[in-house]
Amino acid sequence: MLTCKQVSNALSREDYEKLPPLKRFFLKLHVKLCVFCGKFNRQVMESQDMCRCYREHEEQLIDHRAKLEDDKKEKLKNLLLSQVKEK
Repeated sequence: MLTCKQVSNALSREDYEKLPPLKRFFLKLHVKLCVFCGKFNRQVMESQDMCRCYREHEEQLIDHRAKLEDDKKEKLKNLLLSQVKEK
């Protein structure tokens, strides 16, 4: 069985889906059973799943993104610049 530190290190280094099958099995088992790190590492795994899904479907999603009009872009840039200059 993996320790909490080993699980957290493995998840922070790379996507858990890229791990060897046996290590991935024990990692998932630990996350399901661990009272201490389970909730946090489950969220990390869900985040990795969402990122992977987004990367796989990114080209299809481009057409459905809302487009910002040029004048609104310019207003937003000016607002951001004014906020940066104040600090």
